[in-house]
Amino acid sequence: MTEPDLWGASGLLRAAPDWTLFTHQKADGDAMGSASALFEVGVLAGRRVSWFSPTPLPDGYRFLPHVEECQVCEETFAFNDPETLYVFLDCANETRSVKGFEAREPGTRFLNIDHHEDNTRFATLNCVDPGSSSTAELLFRVLKAGGWKLSKTVAESLYTGIWTDSGGFSFSNTSPRTHRLAADLMEMGVEPSCLDDRINQNRTPQGMALWGRAMSHIRVFGPENIFALAWLSQEDFAATGAEAGDTEGLPSSLMRLRGVRLIAFLTEQTSAGEVRVSFRSREGIFGAADVARALGGGGHPRAAGANHPGPLSVAVAEIPRMLEEHYAEWSAAH
Repeated sequence: MTEPDLWGASGLLRAAPDWTLFTHQKADGDAMGSASALFEVGVLAGRRVSWFSPTPLPDGYRFLPHVEECQVCEETFAFNDPETLYVFLDCANETRSVKGFEAREPGTRFLNIDHHEDNTRFATLNCVDPGSSSTAELLFRVLKAGGWKLSKTVAESLYTGIWTDSGGFSFSNTSPRTHRLAADLMEMGVEPSCLDDRINQNRTPQGMALWGRAMSHIRVFGPENIFALAWLSQEDFAATGAEAGDTEGLPSSLMRLRGVRLIAFLTEQTSAGEVRVSFRSREGIFGAADVARALGGGGHPRAAGANHPGPLSVAVAEIPRMLEEHYAEWSAAH
């Protein structure tokens, strides 16, 4: 595996007076923690910094600094300033963020910092490491390599990103280096108990009601019930008053089912249309990314996603069949 260019990434940041940061659609804790941290680093270093997202940020991570300065950009973004460094954080490809990358002006510079295995290396410089638990972990390494000034606020944002994408240091992407970097952040002032409160004790009654509906839709199946499926319809959102961001963490929670090795969580995007499918898997079976790719999606080996054309009733019927067929092929080869 090629080592990420930490020095090159830091050098691009050092050379640019203006930074424009981009996070992906439906940003999660890793994307927001990384952007929040880099925004603060830029402020400390005297850079002019802005932050754009293609969709509104979820409420669950609004305790992070600079989140209120993030601008939602649903229209085409103009990549035309040679003085600005455009930084994509946690984006496996350019289509996951704002529109307009294809129409970029010659001479514009792009930095891609990411940890997805299927990253398309679309930028001027691609600092990509699938071996990192999170983009926040990789970003911390970039900042340390470049000797950037880091504050407790930066440390808390980075820790949030690492904690969320590593499942509280429980996922298989958690390495000894992840723990060592977390220890470094603690030495900078991070208090894990305080951040745990901010990350986990922020559910709304509406969000908890939505989780209840998802749990009521759980179905286990397959040999020895190694698969689980749950879903949410637009009716569930309307009945509870919950929002899309309230599903954060829900797919991973289904992995607590006894004996389950892979889950599929379906979210209806429109009343009669596309369905978002999130996959999670454990060791001892094919990876989540394997089945996501079969639907034209992708992601991490054990946490991935894809879109199904819908409607929801069709997806609920087809996804289990697909998983069982995939299992039959996989078990025959093993």
